[in-house]
Amino acid sequence: MQIEKNTVVGIHYTLKSIHEDLIQDTRAYSPEYYLHGAGNLLPALERALNGKQAGDALGVIIPPSEAFGLKEDALVLRINHDELPDLVNVGTGELVLLADGREGILIEKNTDFSIVDTNHPLAGESLVYQLQVVEVRPATEEEVEAGSPFPDVRGCFGASGCC
Repeated sequence: MQIEKNTVVGIHYTLKSIHEDLIQDTRAYSPEYYLHGAGNLLPALERALNGKQAGDALGVIIPPSEAFGLKEDALVLRINHDELPDLVNVGTGELVLLADGREGILIEKNTDFSIVDTNHPLAGESLVYQLQVVEVRPATEEEVEAGSPFPDVRGCFGASGCC
């Protein structure tokens, strides 16, 4: 079966930066499942997978403009400590939750203020994927309605000796 809209797809992948820095690798775990055509993946990645089938392998390079965008200077904020006193207890490189609900990474800490980058952590990065399609199946009506696949629950549910 080929990957098309409303199919449930299981993939393994490695994700690296264009500089070969490993970002994520699913090969040691269960495959990642998604509902094709439901907007659960980056559109460029979904386009690359369209028409593939179980057993196919492919490499995809996604530029920043089709991934998480370019870094925007306006999203690097100077925040006074009196506006967000919890910043005093946060170290550089750590995740910060701002008063307006946004998240950012603390990149500089001074006596009275801190600099927080609220760009997506992968903004400005080209993403390099190596993908292996593991499974393709039709989605159920319930999965299409929910916009995502349901987990495959298998195993033992009691003391019947199956475990």
